[in-house]
Amino acid sequence: MADELKVRRAKQEDIESIADLMYRLKKLNEEFDTNFEVSAKAKERILTSLKESIPDSKGCILLVGTLKQKVVSMIRAELRERKFYEPPVDVRITDFYILPEVRRRGLGGIMISKLREEMQKAGLSLLTVEYPAFNVIAKNFYEKLGFKPNITVLRYMERDGKN
Repeated sequence: MADELKVRRAKQEDIESIADLMYRLKKLNEEFDTNFEVSAKAKERILTSLKESIPDSKGCILLVGTLKQKVVSMIRAELRERKFYEPPVDVRITDFYILPEVRRRGLGGIMISKLREEMQKAGLSLLTVEYPAFNVIAKNFYEKLGFKPNITVLRYMERDGKN
């Protein structure tokens, strides 16, 4: 698997493939938690976001994994300013999806390693991740890679405004 896999920065011609993977991720999130109901305009908004991210990658790192020239995975990490803290920027994985047929072969770890390489080149050191709390697949994956829950630093809560 690793011999065939290529991980690289996303290019303009990858947008449609990445958008499909991101939409699949959003639908998966919806399965884990109804607070992540996918908007009817999700596909359109994903495409708009990607078109802004690829030419101007100052605000994020967007990578794709390819097998035999086909995009099979994507990872998007946003650079977030931490004005009052060190390090002053954290890199937050906000979107990460691998096609089901190529999962459980080490691709996720390879994608994270490549992301860390890109961070190192940019002088960035703090990598964080966000995902729906009920997504035990993501929780187990990140813990396996050495990520630790950090609810002692910042807790995010929400309340549905409908009630």
